[in-house]
Amino acid sequence: MSAPECIKTSARQCEFLMRLVEEAEHCDNPDRMALLYGMAKDETDNLSKSLRQYLSRKLPSEKIGQKDAA
Repeated sequence: MSAPECIKTSARQCEFLMRLVEEAEHCDNPDRMALLYGMAKDETDNLSKSLRQYLSRKLPSEKIGQKDAA
């Protein structure tokens, strides 16, 4: 996947996340609200995993964690 494709896919995932959270915030049904927040968490995990996989293909493994150590 190219960088522009990765950015486009990530942007779509972020938009979907935003819609899930907005719907959960305005939901009157506690069960549905919990379901929507759970879906948002799962999508957040998916987005993080996708970005980590993309970076691991593009950067040497020692460079990915360097910012955390700095």
